[in-house]
Amino acid sequence: MKIQLWSIGKENDAYIADGIRIFQKRLQHYTDFEIKLIPTVKQAASLSTTELKKQEGKMLLDMLQPSDYLVALYERGKTMTTLQLADFLQQRANAGTRQLIILIGGAFGLDEPVLKRAQLQLSLSALTFPHQLVRLIVTEQLYRAYSVLSNEKYHHE
Repeated sequence: MKIQLWSIGKENDAYIADGIRIFQKRLQHYTDFEIKLIPTVKQAASLSTTELKKQEGKMLLDMLQPSDYLVALYERGKTMTTLQLADFLQQRANAGTRQLIILIGGAFGLDEPVLKRAQLQLSLSALTFPHQLVRLIVTEQLYRAYSVLSNEKYHHE
């Protein structure tokens, strides 16, 4: 199963990029993983929040393939423990999911049609994090989940 982390926004600061590289390299032992940074829409600063979300949503929906399994990161989504995330990844692999997309929306979140398209709305925390840090957290948690599935010692209960 291929996993892609899509994120609307700018490149990572160096300290975040270093952390992501570490876990991305480790993840390659378990799965095909890629981060795709998606530039925000043109003239975003001149758009209302509603219009910006709508344009970002249309762009994202156009990028998705019908067979993609979409996990939208959403503040009111379902929460999971690391063990539940590991089980979820195993279930998706067992179900024959070819491509799993984990989506971090723009600065104002995701448009409703994107949330409806998602097979899972997932919340990382009730706290708010910068997008760059979320990329690092998701990458680390994917590595942690795969280490659980492989009975390795990275994760401690």
